[in-house]
Amino acid sequence: MSKQGNFQLIQQILSANDIVDVVSQYVALKKKGRNFWGLCPFHQEKTPSFSVSPEKQIFKCFGCGAGGDAIKFIQRMLNVTFPEAMEVLANRAGIEIERYRREKSTPNAPVSRVSKTDMYKANLWAAKTYSDFLQDEHKGVLARKYLNDRGLKDEICRKFLIGFADSSGLAIVERGKSFGFSMEVLKQAGLIRSRDNNQFSDMFRNRITFPIFDAIGNVVAFGARTLGDDTPKYLNTPETKIFVKHRHLFGLYQARQAIEQSNRIIVVEGYTDVLAAHQAGICNVVATLGTALTDEHIRILKRYADEIILIFDSDLAGQKAAERALTIFLTLGVDVKLASVPEGKDPCELIINEGKQAFLDTIASAVEALDYKWAQLEKRYELAKSSSKKRLAIDEFLSVIASCDPYGKIDIIQQGLVLGRLAQKLGVPSEELHLQMQKYRRLSPGRYRLADNNNTKQEQENVGIIPENLGQAAYKDILEVLICEPGYIASLQDILKPEEFEPDEFRQIAQALWESYDLLGEEMNLQDILAAVENPKLADIIIHLQKEGESKGNFAKTLEESVKCLQDYKRAEVAKQIEANLEKEGISEEQMDEQLQMLYEQLKNTVRRIPGSLTS
Repeated sequence: MSKQGNFQLIQQILSANDIVDVVSQYVALKKKGRNFWGLCPFHQEKTPSFSVSPEKQIFKCFGCGAGGDAIKFIQRMLNVTFPEAMEVLANRAGIEIERYRREKSTPNAPVSRVSKTDMYKANLWAAKTYSDFLQDEHKGVLARKYLNDRGLKDEICRKFLIGFADSSGLAIVERGKSFGFSMEVLKQAGLIRSRDNNQFSDMFRNRITFPIFDAIGNVVAFGARTLGDDTPKYLNTPETKIFVKHRHLFGLYQARQAIEQSNRIIVVEGYTDVLAAHQAGICNVVATLGTALTDEHIRILKRYADEIILIFDSDLAGQKAAERALTIFLTLGVDVKLASVPEGKDPCELIINEGKQAFLDTIASAVEALDYKWAQLEKRYELAKSSSKKRLAIDEFLSVIASCDPYGKIDIIQQGLVLGRLAQKLGVPSEELHLQMQKYRRLSPGRYRLADNNNTKQEQENVGIIPENLGQAAYKDILEVLICEPGYIASLQDILKPEEFEPDEFRQIAQALWESYDLLGEEMNLQDILAAVENPKLADIIIHLQKEGESKGNFAKTLEESVKCLQDYKRAEVAKQIEANLEKEGISEEQMDEQLQMLYEQLKNTVRRIPGSLTS
């Protein structure tokens, strides 16, 4: 669908969802004056500072700075992506996104006969069907025995819609027809597969099924464990247009509320580990789908919580998985803690056999990534027995840091603390370890980069971007005016381009303004601008700029002075650069003054003013 078509869809969804009604589902609102007020759901407060404007169809918290339209509210409230938030509101308003996109697509574009909505419905029906099979007195007897032997009770199985695919291999095929699902829908959803002679069979047979939900509660796929000797032991739904394995986590939908409350997410390896934890009341636990953690998983995890703890099995496979995960986290510069369950157990066995507290103790024992790595090396090399093994362990430890960092950001403070503790433990000067570290950095495939420690959580949440120079201050003032009065964009288009704006947040907002203006012209309003950005943080900044611009007023004068300030700043920056270059050439002060004066006159004469309202 074209950009304009997508914009129209966003507008239709927003028009069909009054923001007061949407927010009221999550926040108790009271009307005061023209707006509605309540306690902000995005930070702790006792006095309401969260405002919803029915007139502007926006929300704004004057405590934490969060703001935006209904889509941005759902993004923040449910911790979902922009498309997922659109889908939530579309479903709420009865808008079929897939049908709309088909209608708005180009005439010759290939169109899928199966919509995502059809696939969601088929998967939910299949999950309930499998769940009924599990509870069936005869069909589910072996599956129930397996789950019972693992200590998993009926209540938790019902909560997660755990089921059983019988051994016939035709249950979904035959039942699907009677429930009105075409073979094409079931096949596209990954529930059945083609056989010879245009026949179909079920994807899963004689397997316990674990439904995989997306972040907003749609069943997108299944994991399935065999009860026989079939291989593989665990089988997932093949990837479809609603399911990509490395973008989903088992149990995330059920864990979301507990994760938000604790600001912590626990990652385990298996489906039954998740079920056992939730059954014990530890509900901020999720698992990957039988695959190693990927960078995509880690980005998803960071969306939901600041603290990530990985719990691995104590066997060799678990330790290898821990090594892989540790490397990815270090490479991406994401803080993580790791722990292993006691020897011979997985988290499910630990919880069922030794109780909830044993698992909580394991969580509490989790250590930072670099500390975990050193502990593993200590165990592997048995350092107390040999100085040569000690050297091997040090070499491997330092090489891990060096090899990861060219592609990411290992926190320099954490690294320094770990090296200091390591030096103390080994009885060697810390300077020696730092020198060795420098050697490995030079040998690593890329240059070492210091961590960006300025990008703290507090600063990320600070909506008001503080300009670092006069140029950025001018760009900020210009955006404040354009957000309040988009009509001024026409007078700026010939002399100012979005890509010139600084910093990057201002640049992205300027691009959204220019693109929206090209589509809508002077009829564009604040809601249109918000609809043009997907990142909730940008929406916060836009609302902040709009409030500041509105309070200052006097838009024409502000714009004129801001453009002049920007031009003066650019002239000064160019002059500084040329002066520096002239100094390098070693010319006299008199010649330098002449050159700079000529440059100033040239720049002054080439300044282009905004036509119309602004004077030259």
